[in-house]
Amino acid sequence: MEWYEALLLGIIQGLTEFLPVSSSGHLEISSYLLNTDTSQNLFFNMLVHIATAFSIIYVFREDIFKLIGGLIRLESEQVSFASKIILSSIPVGIIGILFEDQVEKLFTGNILLVGSMLILTSVLLFLSNYSKSDPTGKITYQKALIIGVAQAFAIMPGISRSGATIATALLLNIDKKESTRFSFLMVLVPIFGILILKIIEGFQSTEISINKDLTTAYTVGFISSLLSGVFACKLMLKIVRESKLIYFSFYCMAVGLIGVFSSCSKNEKETFSIEPILPIEQIKEIALDSKPPFEFDLKSGLDMVDLEKLDDKLILDIRYASENNFMKSVFYEDARAFINKDAAPNILNASSQLNEMGYGLIIYDAYRPWFVTKMFWEGTPDDLKHFVADPSRGSVHNRGCAIDVGLYNLSDGKPLKMISGYDEFTEKAYPSYTGGTKFQREIRDELINIMSMNNFSVYEYEWWHFNYNECGSGVMNYSFKDLDSLKSIS
Repeated sequence: MEWYEALLLGIIQGLTEFLPVSSSGHLEISSYLLNTDTSQNLFFNMLVHIATAFSIIYVFREDIFKLIGGLIRLESEQVSFASKIILSSIPVGIIGILFEDQVEKLFTGNILLVGSMLILTSVLLFLSNYSKSDPTGKITYQKALIIGVAQAFAIMPGISRSGATIATALLLNIDKKESTRFSFLMVLVPIFGILILKIIEGFQSTEISINKDLTTAYTVGFISSLLSGVFACKLMLKIVRESKLIYFSFYCMAVGLIGVFSSCSKNEKETFSIEPILPIEQIKEIALDSKPPFEFDLKSGLDMVDLEKLDDKLILDIRYASENNFMKSVFYEDARAFINKDAAPNILNASSQLNEMGYGLIIYDAYRPWFVTKMFWEGTPDDLKHFVADPSRGSVHNRGCAIDVGLYNLSDGKPLKMISGYDEFTEKAYPSYTGGTKFQREIRDELINIMSMNNFSVYEYEWWHFNYNECGSGVMNYSFKDLDSLKSIS
């Protein structure tokens, strides 16, 4: 991360955290449109959130000092106000503790959800603009709890926390100044509570790493988030006082509609691809005319079995039989998957274990003729060749002992959205990648664990690629039709 990237991210975080436009919604839309992932650098994310919390403390320092002093002296007014803040934090605390995994699943680039929630924020801001704010309106315990429920709903990506809580307070006829003050002070409890829990959890799981090379970026991000947060806090006070929330209603409506239309126009199944360094026809010609520095195994073809015929819960999505792959070219004549007969029972056992968890296996690829491996090698740039096998040695796919898999939900048949797509040549594909959501990391690791229990090892650069540990076959160059012919002869 460069310093100017940290500067931009810090400013966006500081501004969108307090203006009623949803920081989570903007980050989700930005990540979706730009195809970026900011989830890996957890330490940076924590820093900018701490900075925005400090900006609240700075802007409302007089109120906070007064509140603390009042609590020490047990002044009834300050004790009551603090009690209402704690009460308002209970709903978001319950959601955060009991439904953390479910909430995390929402932050996976579902741009339709984000856009819809921004539109909901827009409607709420619009309605609050026409509420009759009572200058004498006070926050009662009942109203504090209702505002707390609004804050809990703001966990959804696309619903602005400040927008939801302030608008709800205004709709409850609470004074404008008091509504804004309460909205900003009430967030300090969950912010610092969540940060403390995340810090403890992160350091225990080693997910939070501090990169000394990013010291400048960390500093710039923290300062920019702090200053922009102070600016946004003060601006928000003025906006509410002057009844200008309706402008943000229009803004959220526009961004929400952009998100909804983007989700309809952008292909959700868009696959990572590269530009082959040679024309595909030339690559195919080179591969078919090439001979490896070893003899092909002519006997192992008899040991291959068709996976589709073994278990109806195995779903085939053979990418290389279509143009939906990293080279956008067809490599197989049929969408089929073969694997060595000794490895097949292990696949079925792994599938059964996943079925018990509510998931099924998607087969992206299994046995691959040698000449296809040669095509991949000839078409892939040198800096990405670690994602494809060296044909001079042959791959485990060529031996019929490797399989590429994904996961789908048995309940609805829909594929799970993993940290990376299949054949995505980025660091997101690494089994050790620490980005993505907690659920994505856990389900990836669970898949790796179950495959490992069944004598398969994951490839170090691809979470979906598994090699059978007891492979006894050699490199083959049979087409799928050749394998059928061998079966008929035998």
